[in-house]
Amino acid sequence: MSFWNSYPDNYRKAEIEYIIKAVSAGDCVSVLGLSGAGKSNLVGYLAHRARRAEYRPRFVLVDCNRLVDPTPGAFYRLVSRQISEDESVGGGLKSDRDELIGLEVVLSLSLENGGKLCVLFDRFDAIGEITGLESVDGNLRAMRDSWKYSLTYVTASRRPLDPVSELAELFFGHMFWLGPLSRDDALWSARRDSTRFSAAGQQWDVTVLDTLIELSWGYPSLLRACCQAYADGAALTTEAMSAHPAVERRVNEFWSDKPDDKMLAESGVLGQPLLFSSKSALGVEIVFNTSTLTAKENLLLSFLLAHEGEVCEKDELVKAVWPEDVIYERGVRDDSLAQLVRRLRVKVEPDPNEPQYIHTVPGRGYLLRRD
Repeated sequence: MSFWNSYPDNYRKAEIEYIIKAVSAGDCVSVLGLSGAGKSNLVGYLAHRARRAEYRPRFVLVDCNRLVDPTPGAFYRLVSRQISEDESVGGGLKSDRDELIGLEVVLSLSLENGGKLCVLFDRFDAIGEITGLESVDGNLRAMRDSWKYSLTYVTASRRPLDPVSELAELFFGHMFWLGPLSRDDALWSARRDSTRFSAAGQQWDVTVLDTLIELSWGYPSLLRACCQAYADGAALTTEAMSAHPAVERRVNEFWSDKPDDKMLAESGVLGQPLLFSSKSALGVEIVFNTSTLTAKENLLLSFLLAHEGEVCEKDELVKAVWPEDVIYERGVRDDSLAQLVRRLRVKVEPDPNEPQYIHTVPGRGYLLRRD
């Protein structure tokens, strides 16, 4: 049985349906995902499990990490070979122009008689190393314009496309961030890893699986690392998981890309305990000047520092800052807390309008981290 056939039929159901709907209508899609989000699994699933349906375009997967040379010609040759499924295509020492013409011929043959083709570019960030990238962007755009609604692209990358490039305009209507798995997908993934990592090859109790999903938030790379940690004997706590080398490696890899708060929020991992309890996430410690803080501001900062890297819920903060007060109507107390946070930011942030340390977690509270 094929590796891809082991995936559940409804894997990443919402994301797959979104992509298929867009490309079936002739539109292009940009899938964005931070390290470990499962972008390769998503496009791989599309390529191997959705390619046979008659009403959909033919999906062809191009892994940009297979680019042997950082040249436009090597890129065109790679795409040609994947579309034609012929490794001999584009052989020899051909010019960039010759390789481009070869790709256009391959596309013409694939799209004749009303055919439809969707090229899935995995690890699309890798083409950023190409010398003469502007010409690649322009030619991809030109080919799409030549076969409008018949040729579509899906790109999977860690960061958004350059908004001023020739290519970016194709994706403005269809861009989304890939985040944690649904519970069903996470449960399937954890069960698979339980048999992989367990010495006896047995599946763990559903209570254990649910705890692993809760600890990792169902974020693919963290979930897999937590399964490995548990199989090695780590306790089912954030502290124990964070200390395990498998989790530590994943977290270090995640932060190596230096994602900002907007990217974290879009990906659904802002405040994720395993990520934000890591030393690699906190970096060099910043010491705040508290000499000008009021008593309430000091209480707020002290509580945030005591829970650094954690999401502090509004109720927790209110009780910590106003312990002597009767808890009053929610709207009033939330407003009082927000005003206090603003005053504290004025005193400790380099730019209070663009906070570096005290971050708002929408619908929940605040998080302090020192990068």
